[in-house]
Amino acid sequence: MTQAKIPLQESVSLEALVSDITHFEQAIAHWDENQKSVVEGLKNAIEALHKEALTRLIRSVKQESMPALRQAVQDEVVYGLLRYHELVKPPTPPLEIRVQQALDQIRPGLQSHNGNVELVGIKLPDTVEVKLVGNCSNCPASTLTMKDGVEQAIKTHCPEIKNVVSVNTSK
Repeated sequence: MTQAKIPLQESVSLEALVSDITHFEQAIAHWDENQKSVVEGLKNAIEALHKEALTRLIRSVKQESMPALRQAVQDEVVYGLLRYHELVKPPTPPLEIRVQQALDQIRPGLQSHNGNVELVGIKLPDTVEVKLVGNCSNCPASTLTMKDGVEQAIKTHCPEIKNVVSVNTSK
């Protein structure tokens, strides 16, 4: 039995690929659970094969040409597939932006008491220095505000931060 050769296309649009997937999902939507579980098992087996092949390919390309690998990941389809298989990390905003996002999250509560918090500095690898200002700077509950508010928010947004230090920059 001879195997028919399917011509390779230069490229397929992401929209066309998503449309195909949607078409097949709709086709099996009304199947019974046994039929759906067979399709799901087949899909999982194919995905496991693809993930293993991609992992080996990345390992090989990484040894030969890291710039080529970085360029390949710039393609939205390649990036999407590698993200789906958890072979590349999701983009993460820089540390300073994430610290500011954490501080922005708690600012409304501080501002409701005529206070605020400022980022003084980041000391890599794991320390952030902040300053409570306004009414928060001399409030009897400032230690609690730092521990349960500021520190918790920063550590949630930036798990790599281990130390949040309150500093007084006034001389």
